[in-house]
Amino acid sequence: MKKHLFSKVLFVLLALSFGGVSLQAGVQAGNVFEVQKIKVDASAASTSLARAAALRDGQTKALSLVMRRLTKQDEWEKLPDIQALDFENLVEGLRISDEKTGPGRYLATLSVQFKPAPLRELLRGVGVAITEVQSQPALLLPVLEDLEGLQSWGEHWWRQEWAAYDIDNSLAPMLLPLGDLEDTEIANAEDILIGDPAKLQRLNERYGTDTVVVAHALADVDGQLGVTVYIFGAEESDVIVKTYRTGNPHPEMGRRAIDEVMGVLAARWKSVAAVVSDEKQLLQVRASYVGLADWTRLLDRLNAVDLVREVKIVELTKNYAYVDLAYIGSVTQLVSNLNQNELVLGGSLTSRQVANVETASALGVEAPVEPLPIDVSPQTQIQTPAVAVPTDLGETP
Repeated sequence: MKKHLFSKVLFVLLALSFGGVSLQAGVQAGNVFEVQKIKVDASAASTSLARAAALRDGQTKALSLVMRRLTKQDEWEKLPDIQALDFENLVEGLRISDEKTGPGRYLATLSVQFKPAPLRELLRGVGVAITEVQSQPALLLPVLEDLEGLQSWGEHWWRQEWAAYDIDNSLAPMLLPLGDLEDTEIANAEDILIGDPAKLQRLNERYGTDTVVVAHALADVDGQLGVTVYIFGAEESDVIVKTYRTGNPHPEMGRRAIDEVMGVLAARWKSVAAVVSDEKQLLQVRASYVGLADWTRLLDRLNAVDLVREVKIVELTKNYAYVDLAYIGSVTQLVSNLNQNELVLGGSLTSRQVANVETASALGVEAPVEPLPIDVSPQTQIQTPAVAVPTDLGETP
């Protein structure tokens, strides 16, 4: 039996946090309904026919990628046949760059934006859980070790392969640092590889992140590649190990490694952030502010929360408002999603309180951020700062 839209009513005090970082633009949210950097290359009897074929192939590939991005791997078998879909009605926008043409041939790079509502309806129709909320962006530090030694900053092939991947719109997005003089002064390749806590923290502070992902590629033997990914988070660390012995060039194996590592990170996030149903529930919040400008920003932030489907103002006064939020997912998922939009909740389910991180103490609110729990696998030790880390080991022949 379907629950009423307003089946859960909680009163929450909301306040915005306006803390800034030096490179705030670097941690802007991506769009999980957009797929970028799709390379297309088609040949046909004429250039125009090749172009049409390439655009169709690119959009079909993008649709397959976005459906798998939003759903868990163990449910991919339920996904509809791409070829049987009228994908053009799902496409909201198409951007084309790097076009090249020749006699009967067309090459380009595509970015495809899909319509969220029809895509959600399509996936719900086959009974799969959907994850459309991204985790907080992590700072990505690629380190290449080859016959020339260690390289972190600079345009080496390992960094270039990461830059060519659509890391912004992943469910577990990452941010590549500038690699400028300031970065090189903060940490060198050795500092990064050993996970120097103080220097990684300085990089986090510079880019407004709280997690660093060190991707170490060992390419000292032709036809072999070892990839070890160290994850240094605020609360826990992790390590992912992959080995490739395919005989292919290192960059080709590197692309496969990046795709698999991104899949592991996304799967971890999906395990806690996937929403099984679009059934809405109600959360009534008491929002505090100190003026019209604060109220406007607060309302904008609420409307930007991915799990919130509707915002309705019930009562509005000079310093506070009561607002009904229609949302999907669990309360824990909503709390985490609000945190991502600089709305920090705390307290009990019946008397939650939230405050601007800069003013929480003044308001008497003791409300730590409540991140979504992460499943932890058996732990082991690695030669990095003295931490116990869960291990996800895999070897590809």
